[in-house]
Order: sequence, then structure tokens, then C-alpha cells
Amino acid sequence: MLAGILEAALRSLVLAVIVWAGLRVFRVHNVIYQRLAWTAVLGGALLMPFLLPITAHWAGLSFATIPAAAPIHRLQAALLPDVSPASPIAVLSNAPAPVASITSRVAHPHHSTRTPRAGAAFARVDSDPMIQARTASAPEVAPQTHATRPHISVFGLIALAYLLVAAALLLRLLLGFVSAIRLWRSATPIASDSGALADADLNLRTSYKVYSPVTIGSGIVLPVEYINWTEEKLRIVIAHERTHVLQRDFHLLTLSSFYTAITWFSPLGWWLKHKLSDLGEAISDRSGLNAASNRSAYAQILLEFAAAPRPTLIGVAMARPSNISRRIERLLNDSYLRHAFSGSGRARVAVLLVPVVLFAGAALVRVQAATQTAHAAPILSPIAASSDAVQAATQTAQIQTQSAQSPAPDATSSVEVLASPAAPAQSGVDTPSQLPEMALAVAPTPPAPPAAVGNAPSQNEATFDRNLTFSGQLDLSVATGSGHITITRGSAGQIHIHGVVKANHEGDAAKVREIAGNPPIEQAGNKVTIGGHQDERLRNISIDYDIEAPADAALNATTGSGNITDTGVGQGARLTTGSGSVTATGLEGGFKAQTGSGNISVDGNGQGDAVVQTGSGDIDVKGVHGGLKAQTGSGEIKITGTPSSAWRLQTGSGSVELNTGNAPMNLDASTGSGRVYTEAPAQQTSSEEDHHHYRAQLNGGGPEVSVVTGSGSIHVH
Repeated sequence: MLAGILEAALRSLVLAVIVWAGLRVFRVHNVIYQRLAWTAVLGGALLMPFLLPITAHWAGLSFATIPAAAPIHRLQAALLPDVSPASPIAVLSNAPAPVASITSRVAHPHHSTRTPRAGAAFARVDSDPMIQARTASAPEVAPQTHATRPHISVFGLIALAYLLVAAALLLRLLLGFVSAIRLWRSATPIASDSGALADADLNLRTSYKVYSPVTIGSGIVLPVEYINWTEEKLRIVIAHERTHVLQRDFHLLTLSSFYTAITWFSPLGWWLKHKLSDLGEAISDRSGLNAASNRSAYAQILLEFAAAPRPTLIGVAMARPSNISRRIERLLNDSYLRHAFSGSGRARVAVLLVPVVLFAGAALVRVQAATQTAHAAPILSPIAASSDAVQAATQTAQIQTQSAQSPAPDATSSVEVLASPAAPAQSGVDTPSQLPEMALAVAPTPPAPPAAVGNAPSQNEATFDRNLTFSGQLDLSVATGSGHITITRGSAGQIHIHGVVKANHEGDAAKVREIAGNPPIEQAGNKVTIGGHQDERLRNISIDYDIEAPADAALNATTGSGNITDTGVGQGARLTTGSGSVTATGLEGGFKAQTGSGNISVDGNGQGDAVVQTGSGDIDVKGVHGGLKAQTGSGEIKITGTPSSAWRLQTGSGSVELNTGNAPMNLDASTGSGRVYTEAPAQQTSSEEDHHHYRAQLNGGGPEVSVVTGSGSIHVH
């Protein structure tokens, strides 16, 4: 069984590489066509073990050769552990007929190893007269019993390790599937008869156990808070999740997870699971983006859901911290969206050829093991040695002779050992003197590249500087696909922009110089836009921005995967990054900071509501004097300030620490497995305490402060 799974996995890996090369050659950028192609690869990989018996008798093409894992005498020790002179195997090795039977079993492991009846083995011996004469004169040897010590085969340990890992992954998949089904059954159906749900035509349910939309099977589970969403947010969510349902992403994810568990040793399963999930999200993001008023609104919804705890081991959640940075970067790149959904004739042809390639590969490709035939002869009787082994030994000897007669290699040559087997164990069998011990091949070593001299600047990097003037309050928007954004406080009425343009591995140095000479900066009065989304030149290009702007500027900064650092700039600042960190000090008024997986550290100094959200990082906010919403998937939360309106703090597994001084509040704190600690005076008449849930009026009562953590502790100072 293990050999069949290994061969099927190797074939599937080879065919996947062929499909990948074909998509690259035909330049298929359309994500819909790519998804069709890789879905076909997944289907072929799942069916490959069933196709092997059918195609085994067809004439095949030896595509790959796998060298033997160990010298042949080690294989003999694994298959025939006892070869002592007194053992039956050693005795039989001196008899022609039994040796031929053993040869048949070693050379053809798929044949039956059942002990033949008396005389049956002799009937299969070569009809050569010399063999028959030796057979007739050979004395009969009575079977001998020989006690052998238990032997643990290396192949047995490998098979056991494979089964243990596969069983663990399959169990995890089963537990996730059961968890998803239980979540679906416990959810409450939603009547789609009004608003954005009127034309949804979907199987919708709601549950308090989820914090972000999740697709399970052909249905969608919404959090109970959906009733408080705006009409636009609900419309975006429904458009996104409907696409997941139509694409059958839940079923595809389950199949890819099953294949990954069965062939966990192959990189194809893990890569397919990630690739199909990424392509499915790209298609669904386009549907959600079409339903949104602008890209920033859709990106903020994704970041909000990425910060929510994940309730199920299996299921298609609308946003996860692991892929949020890539998705945000795609949303900010207009040229990517145009290429990702543009169709062409060559793309259709390439996708149609995928099933043909899979079928042809299953029928023709053979994965064969290279055996050291020349060295297998000492194990068996000389009578059992085939002419193929002698021919291979002769060819090896010729290679060695030619190598010895060739000119000596120079100092820049390298010697590659083709074969160096250990001497086989002797059991009364003469080793042919023609067999060489090793063969050498001399191959020239390519010259090393010249060493770099000095610190010459990279050809794929350039800088630029721009100074702009304006009157009134500055409206500043900054966006970059994967670069960093640094904003510092500057003079009134002026803005200075320093940019560092870089090209990735597919970028063009000429394009870098072109962008540095004409950077993506637009000004219309007091409105300045840096890094336009619709600039075709920014494909495969990243720009780091270092900007000086007035403190009272209205700031909106967005990056796909870089960090954002803001020092005292922005009233009502909006700072968004896909996977980087956000660091801000001296912000005036309210602000909004969001990241998919980074940390958030903000020190404000004014009145206003604040929103901080991260998928898996820590949150540290100081100087909050208005309303607050802080949410993280698994990090810790530290808040210092005085609530003047409602606060809502939530983390999946981290601890929460509040420093509110003598500020009055109504505290509602709950934790799954931690404890709640408070130092503020509470009115005992309205408090409940069971170490995991605490409700009280602190300092006389005031705005509602809700704190929820899954497994951390809550401290209120």
C-alpha cells in the first residue's frame, strides 16, 4: 500500500510541475482559469492511486529514476535477515533450484512468496542441461530450525511513522468537520425577507459562537451582531460569501485537506491547499469589492474580521490573519485586478490541455527505482545471475577504463562518485572479478562569479524627493503595495515627500528609474494623493515613503504588508496595513489603526473615539478619552485612559490590562479560563463574581466597558 501511495504522489508531483510550467509558458494570469487548472490537478492526484492498476500494463515512459536507498547487501539484510551458514537460506543458496526461487521473489517483490510444493521449484529452473545435471547430483538437505532474534526493519519503521502522521492529520480533519457540522446545527436560521438579505437566495444562519462570517457546506453562518451592521457592510458580506458557496470552496478545501493528510510527505498537497484557498479568496474578494463603495471600506471590513477569533478547525472564514496581507495588497493594486480577471484564448487553451496532460501522464509516466544490478550477483548463486547483470558490470568496467585513460583533471575540476557499494557478504559464492568497486566521472566545475567590489547601489532601487505647498487643512492619502510609510510632523502649509522605489524579482530596473523620475503623486489644491491605485507602472514595484506633513492633516495611510509609523500627524487618522505593525504617537482626536497580523502601539492626546484591530498581534493604547473598540485574535491588550463612552475590548487568548484610574464605569468582564482582578471600589449590591465573570459599577458607575477574553486574565487598575 505504501509503495502505491508513494508512486501516486510522485506521479502527481511531476504532473503538477508540468501544469505549472504550462501556465507560466502560456502566461495564464486569470485566477478563474488558474483555479480550474489546479482543481483538475487535485482531482487527478486523488484518482491517481486508482489509475495505477489500470495503466500498469500499458507501455510507459520512464520519466524519473529513483536511486536505491541503500546498498544491496542492506536490502538483503532487511528482506532475508538470517544468512548464517547454518540457516536454511544459506543452505538453499548453494542449491540451484531453490536459489532460482529466491531470485524470483527478490527480483519480483509483487509475486507471491508462498512456499512451493515439493518439486515445484525445480520445475521452474532453467532447462539448461548443466543446471539439470547439478540439480540431479545435489544431495537433499533436510530443513533445519534456527532461532533468530527479532529484527526491526527500517522500512517497517518508515511505514509506521507514515501511518501515525497520516492518522493524526485525518483525525484533525475529522474533528474539524464534526465541529463545523455541530456549529451549523446549533445556529439559528435567518429569514431573508428584508434589506440586503431580500435577494440573497442563500441558506443563512446566525450563531453567537462565531465572530466573522463562515461558509459551511452550501450555507453561511453570520455572527449575531449582523443586525447592527450597516446596509453596505451586510451587502459586501453576502456578496463575498455567496461566491464561496457558488464555487464550492468548502468542499474543495475538505478534499485538499484529505489529500494533504494522505500524502503529507509530498509538498504538492500542502501547496495545493494554500493555492486553491488563495485563488478562491481572490475571486470572492472581487465580488465583495464590486458591492463596496470604495476599496478602503472593503479593506477595513476584512481587517475587522481578521481580528476576530476563529471558531472552527474547518470552514471558509471571510478573513484570516494568515492571508490578510496578501489580499490587502491585491486590493490596492488596480493593475493586478485587471490582469487577474482578464480572459484570453491562450488561457482557455492552456486550461483545456490540463486534463489531457493528466490522462497522458497517468498512462505513460513511470517512476522506476534504479537497482544496483551489478552488485546483486554476489548475493545469489552464479547460476541465478542474469545476463543483464553481467552486461551492466561490463559497461561499468568500460566507463572506469575510459576514465582512467582520460587526461587528469585540473584544479578546477570536481570528482563525482557514481557508485561506491560496500563489499557484499560472502556465503560460499564467488564474486566475479570483472565487477569494479567504483566508477568515477569527471565534470568541470563552473567558474565562480566575480566577487562584488565595494558597496555599489542596486540597479533595482532609486529615490526621489518632492516638496509641495498648499493652503488650508491638508487632506493626505498615502498608499503603497508592500512598502513602509513613515510620517513625521512638519511645517504648516508644506509637505515633503521622500520615496525609495524598489523592484521585486519580476520587476524592471528601467521601470524603477521611470517611477523615480515621475512618482505617483497628485495634488488638487489642499488634497494630495500619493501612490495612486490605478497606476499600471506599480505592478511588481514597492515604494517606501518618508513624509513630513502638518499636525492637523486629515490622514489616510494604507500599505499591503509594510509598517506604518506616525509621529504626531493626523486628526482622525486612519492607519491600515495588511501584515505590518502600526506605531503612532501624539495623535490628536480620534483615530483608527488596523493590521492583519502585526502589533499596534498608539499614544494619543486628544478627545475622540478610537478603533484598534489586529488579527494576531498585541495592542497597547494610551491616552484614550472617548469611545474605544479594541480587538485582537490572539494577542494581549493594554489600555490606559478614561472612558467617556462605551468601550469594547476583545481578545481570543491573550490577557487584558486596564488602567483607568478613578474613572467611573460599568464593568462587564468575562474570561473562559482566566480570572478577573480589580482594584477599583465597586458597589457590591450590583456585582457578581465567580472568578470568570465579573459585573460591577466601579467608582459610582458610568459608561459601559465590556471586556472579553478566551483564556487570559483581566486586570483593572
